[in-house]
Amino acid sequence: MRQKTIRAFIVEDYEKLKNVVESKYALVKNYYFFLKENNEAIENFLKEKKLNYIVENNIFTSEKEKTKEVKIIEKEKIIEKRVNTKIYDKIIRAGVEIDSDENLIFLNRINAGAKIKTSGNVEIFGECEGNIVCEGEYLIVKKNKKGTIFYKGENIGTVEKLTVFTKDGKRELE
Repeated sequence: MRQKTIRAFIVEDYEKLKNVVESKYALVKNYYFFLKENNEAIENFLKEKKLNYIVENNIFTSEKEKTKEVKIIEKEKIIEKRVNTKIYDKIIRAGVEIDSDENLIFLNRINAGAKIKTSGNVEIFGECEGNIVCEGEYLIVKKNKKGTIFYKGENIGTVEKLTVFTKDGKRELE
């Protein structure tokens, strides 16, 4: 037997759930959603979005004793793969070339003339003016006015505020 920790949201409000999933899908897609009771509308929504969820059914065996049965519905077979993440907490200067298979997080600006290519995910929280090629599951960009950023072979163009790019499209975050 192995112990695993899972990340989950407790779902109480269908409208809030829809707003969170619609606006932050790339960030919540690997979480479980925990339902206190069966709710056909919520379950159908989660199935449509291919999200994992758990339904708690309370079974009362006597007046004093209460047991819980948890049913887990999985969207697909989970394949574990080890992926490393590298965090850059410095300005990436012109002439720097990074070619990687890791997830990359940039906390400062990426200057013009820098070249970054990865098969992993990229998160850029400073201004980007360099050349980026991302083939991962997602790309997060805070600001891109002069940089050339390709996600899955397509140029994403300019970005004015924090935006998540996934295979399903792009979503601006608040």
